Amino acid sequence: MQPVINWRKFAWAAGILLGLFLAAFLILHGSLNSVRQEQDALTVTLTRLEETNKVMNEELNLVGTEDFIVNSARTNYAFMNKDDLRFQFTNPEALYAYTEEELKILMDEMAD
Repeated sequence: MQPVINWRKFAWAAGILLGLFLAAFLILHGSLNSVRQEQDALTVTLTRLEETNKVMNEELNLVGTEDFIVNSARTNYAFMNKDDLRFQFTNPEALYAYTEEELKILMDEMAD
């Protein structure tokens, strides 16, 4: 009686399949490692951006408050007295939109 399976052919086929599975495993394992490294880098970036966002939101909440204006005057302009009128220019370029003659006319109109 002849064996139903030729063991040499079976061993070769099993070896080839095992080699293919091992190669696929190593390729996928390398891809998984690179994806994990990218995820770690993105997590660090996300943490930094969240911290920056938190700081910027806190600053945005302070803009326009009296404390912000006083701090801005002290920090940026190095002066602020207790009795001074407190204001902040949101668009300083608008101050230079008039010529001297137009500015004088405007000031005269405001004085009347």
